[in-house]
Amino acid sequence: TGESIGRDAAHRNGTPHEAVHLWIMRNESRPALLFQLRAPHKENYPDCLDITVGGHVPYAIGGNKVLKEAREELGFSPDEQSLVDLGWYRYEEKNGALFQREIQHVFLVGDNRGLDSYSFRDGEVTGIFEVGLAELMQVMAGGGPFEVRGFNGSAMITKKVGRADFHPQLFHQSMEIYMRVVLQAAEELAATGQVTVRLPE
Repeated sequence: TGESIGRDAAHRNGTPHEAVHLWIMRNESRPALLFQLRAPHKENYPDCLDITVGGHVPYAIGGNKVLKEAREELGFSPDEQSLVDLGWYRYEEKNGALFQREIQHVFLVGDNRGLDSYSFRDGEVTGIFEVGLAELMQVMAGGGPFEVRGFNGSAMITKKVGRADFHPQLFHQSMEIYMRVVLQAAEELAATGQVTVRLPE
């Protein structure tokens, strides 16, 4: 629209806005996706495991915005050529005073660096955890709990998690297609190094 709108106003009024998501896939002993641990002071869904990198796009920012978010949240600067563009997803959530309508640009990247190489710079993230694709499918079907390993900014840790430890919207019906595509894309990338699946237009 050519008009800058604050995050609070956009979430209060349901103003459509752009967001970026980046999923990091590790493939050492088995294929896994990384989940960030949201900080305890977050207004929405504190202390929940969530998409590896996610954020709103500031007004008038050029270039690939997901690179900026990855640097800010995880101290991670992926090679832009290695990003797999999974396409765009329209997302809507109404939850009390929150009315969120996002147009999400979703990316996937394979990266096997150690979990302790990530740093949490902006105070929005307090840890990073590795969840195997098989375990993630299990928790999506209502199973668990199971043990995951992660890094909290100072030490490697393990914790037992179940469905309640994840951002609840990841398992909402509105995200079913999104999560199915992300999982299939991660499986393809781990198995062949190529991704053919994309989010529906």
